[in-house]
Amino acid sequence: MNSFESIKSAISSKKYPAVAVLYGEEPYFLRELAKRFENSVVPQEAKDFNQHILYGKDTTMGEVIQKARALPMFSDQTLVLVREAQHLSKQLGELESYLENPNPTSVIVLVMHQKSLNRRLKVVKRIEEKQLLFESKPVYENKVGVFLDELLRNKGVVLSNKAKQLLLFSLSTDLSRYEREIEKLINADPVNKSFDDAHIERYVGIDRQYNVFELTKALSQGNHKRSASILGYFAKNTKDHPPIATLAVLYPFFTKVFRLHTLSNPKDAPRALGISPYFLSEYQSAARNFPMKRLTRIVSSLREIDLKCKGVGVAPGLNDQQIYQDIAMSLLE
Repeated sequence: MNSFESIKSAISSKKYPAVAVLYGEEPYFLRELAKRFENSVVPQEAKDFNQHILYGKDTTMGEVIQKARALPMFSDQTLVLVREAQHLSKQLGELESYLENPNPTSVIVLVMHQKSLNRRLKVVKRIEEKQLLFESKPVYENKVGVFLDELLRNKGVVLSNKAKQLLLFSLSTDLSRYEREIEKLINADPVNKSFDDAHIERYVGIDRQYNVFELTKALSQGNHKRSASILGYFAKNTKDHPPIATLAVLYPFFTKVFRLHTLSNPKDAPRALGISPYFLSEYQSAARNFPMKRLTRIVSSLREIDLKCKGVGVAPGLNDQQIYQDIAMSLLE
């Protein structure tokens, strides 16, 4: 199976397949590869004649093949790139005859935003064996740090450890947003390209003093005063920090701390918990400060508060400040 990096390398070396089918759940890799084909196959001065950007809803596989059969004008190659090509998935079989004798001067790229593809189909098997088939799989939380490091390396950007942790915690698995936020930093200081958490706060808009990352950090360290201060800030600023969003981080955090207690081999923790290695020390610190008996009460309490927040089994009139009061009581007993 072709990897994202190997395909990027092939495109950079101008080694193109006659047909490329890109599909999967993660839009970032699909978009990046499509952009690289678009920027590489046909030179800028010949794009008007030889680069065809189509949309699956508005075209047919017959039209795609027809454009690919044509000889290029004033260029060595033609690109036929179809966005939203999942609308043509039932027409994939029409490519079989084209693949018998593909035009050596044309590249067809189908970008399909769909979770799966029937790889038992003859045409799909043929594309996988002779052309290019790429599945864009989601990147899980414990692998996002590797993705971010690679992105920073490619862009020549250096982040302090705290800045990196702040981004990872705030953006989670939203790969496209990492790209956008790093671009913001580069535009802010294109010469230096070295940034700390103050830059993240200023240019990305993540409050480095009062955010859920700082809250879990304070809780894991057993710092009740700092934890209470952050929760108090959230309670006064519920528009920016709705309790349901805070609970969406706190509940899985403490659930994973509980699970950490049960692991026989601590070295397996990042994989077993599905967390980035960047945050392992925080979870270990939390495990030291929160014994299992207390964690059982906290997880149960947070689950009840989450249900209240969603209006389950609660009388009308409960406001966000009261929800934060309940959260504080459950965590800072």
